[in-house]
Amino acid sequence: MNLISVLPAIRRAGTLAVGALGILASGAFADSISPTSYSASLGIGEKVTIRKTVTITEAPPTSALIDVMFVFDTTGSMGTAIAGAKATATSLITSLGSFGSVGSGVGFYNDPGAGVLQTISLNAATTQATINTLSASGGGDTPELGYDGVSAAATGGAWRAGSNRFIIALGDAPFKNGADNQASTAAKLLAANADLVGIRFGSDTSFDTSITGLGGSVFTSGTSADAIAAAITAGITAGFAKYTTVTVDDLGGGAGIIDVDTKCVSADSGACFGADAVGTYDRSKERTFEFDVTFTRLAGGDLTFDTFAIVDKGIVARERDTFTTPEPATLVLMGVSLLGIGAARRRRSS
Repeated sequence: MNLISVLPAIRRAGTLAVGALGILASGAFADSISPTSYSASLGIGEKVTIRKTVTITEAPPTSALIDVMFVFDTTGSMGTAIAGAKATATSLITSLGSFGSVGSGVGFYNDPGAGVLQTISLNAATTQATINTLSASGGGDTPELGYDGVSAAATGGAWRAGSNRFIIALGDAPFKNGADNQASTAAKLLAANADLVGIRFGSDTSFDTSITGLGGSVFTSGTSADAIAAAITAGITAGFAKYTTVTVDDLGGGAGIIDVDTKCVSADSGACFGADAVGTYDRSKERTFEFDVTFTRLAGGDLTFDTFAIVDKGIVARERDTFTTPEPATLVLMGVSLLGIGAARRRRSS
């Protein structure tokens, strides 16, 4: 069986592009942020501002975070297909692993009930163990509570910051309204910046309509895992040929110890608006963007974290920042004073 609808340029704001397999295998970063590292010693309340340059190349980015939530129809009608659905999910984890850092999780929908069994994990064995627990039973009629299952994955997947996010629904019947409907599920997908992929088991093409009605793409169960993975990554790449926003952010890495504030100072052919360089950009040529990033120490403690170059809310490059706490001046003065007292005592006793 063949792909029913190839993934379009599916990248919504909040996702990250990846290149072809051969490029990704090299492990090099095409886009970059410089300086590649920075370190300083800051006292509480002290700050330092660093000029950071982001370079977006003609080639696609070559580092990717891919998060996948598998959502299984576990009703009785999947009894003869659940083994195939589990095997497809397992193969997809392996295939996508060639394209970047892959996190995966597991959800389900039955009648009644839907939810998340496992949030995003970087341990494929953990996901596999969860998938292995699944079986098909219950239900007894169609449609199924697919909207609830997809919505639960969108809101409860514990997605990684800056990741490409996919929900892969594996089922054999159309969706019906439950706690969620088509409109609320579509809104949750958009809020999560997640793309929906359906894999149909069986001949009921109304499953396809439920998936495409949510803006998703559909494959049939006979499509190989490699072909599905290739379509996903090709769609990501195509969607990142053009972009509108570039910025620098620590994505919370400062952890309340170091505050990070970004100000755009040059935006290639676009304009600066606060922290963002905004314009109509493409990868027809290399482009550079400059940002003044101010680090302010809020609390004590040594800290090392990443600062990211972000295109349309997706990570394309990173650099490392390290901040140490200087020895307090009062302690230094106290030490000098004590040395002086000790010397005076020695003189008096001589």
